[in-house]
Amino acid sequence: MATPSVAVFDSNWIKLASKAPHNSWASDVLSDLNRAGGIYLNTLRLWFERFPFRSPKQRNALKNQLENLVNEDHLGGVNELCWWEFLTSFGWSAESIFTQKQRAPDFEVKSPETFFCEVTTLNVSNKDKKALRQGRSVPLNHSKTIGRILKKITTDKRGQIAYGASKKAPSVLILFDYTTWSGLGTQFYWVLASYLLGQTAGFRHLPLELSALVYVEKKAIDGRIVLSKIRSAVFHNPYATYRMSENVFCMLRQYWKTLTAIPPAQVLREKDAWFWL
Repeated sequence: MATPSVAVFDSNWIKLASKAPHNSWASDVLSDLNRAGGIYLNTLRLWFERFPFRSPKQRNALKNQLENLVNEDHLGGVNELCWWEFLTSFGWSAESIFTQKQRAPDFEVKSPETFFCEVTTLNVSNKDKKALRQGRSVPLNHSKTIGRILKKITTDKRGQIAYGASKKAPSVLILFDYTTWSGLGTQFYWVLASYLLGQTAGFRHLPLELSALVYVEKKAIDGRIVLSKIRSAVFHNPYATYRMSENVFCMLRQYWKTLTAIPPAQVLREKDAWFWL
C-alpha cells in the first residue's frame, strides 16, 4: 500500500535532539554527526524508506519510535528495521504485519519457509540502570537475565507468539540483547542453550507455540550496524507444535535437541565475525 513520504531525522528533529540529555543515544550521535553519527542516521533513513509499511499509521508509529530520545524506545524501532534488513539480505521473502485488532507479530516470512517472527529487546534492567547512574558496579547475574527472557516469552509476547500457531505456522521470537554484559564476550548464548536444552530442560516450561528463540547481539561500529556471528544463536524448541527446518537459519549457530551446535554455513574467522548491514 502506498504511503505519503514522511521524513525521519529531519532538520526539525536535529534541532530538538541537540538538547537531548547526555545519557540519550541522540547525544552521542549528534556529537559525531560528521562522521560515525551521520553514517548511523543515514543508515536508518535508508532502511526506513525501503521498509514495507502497510499504512501511514504504521509509518508514523515507527518514525516516532526511531526519533524517540529515550534509548529503549529508539532501540526497539532500530531492531525492527535491523531484522528486516538482515532477513532480506539473504533473499528471504517477507512482509510486515500491522494491526490494532489483535496482538500480532512484526513479520510474516514466506520463503525460504513460512513462519511468523516477533522482534523484541532486552534492555538494561531498571535496577542495573540505577546502580550505574550512582557509579556502582553491576554484578553478572545470568539467572536474572534468563528470568527476564522467560517473562518476555510467557507474558509480554505471549499473544504475538500464539498468533503463528493460530495460522498453523511456526512462531519465532527475535531477542536483541542490550544487558550490561551483552557486549563483554561472556558467551551468554551458551548459558541460554544450557538452560533451554540442558539438564534444566527450560523449553519444557515454555509455550508450545514458540518454535524457536533467536538470540542476537548487535552493535554499531563506526556508525555501521552489525550483528555478531559468534555470539548470536538460534534455539529450536523440541516440544513446539510447529517445527522449523534446520536449513532456514543456516547463517547462524543453531541448537536443536542437544547442546551440540550446528555451526553456521560460513566458516567463522576473526575478521569475519560480524554481519555488516
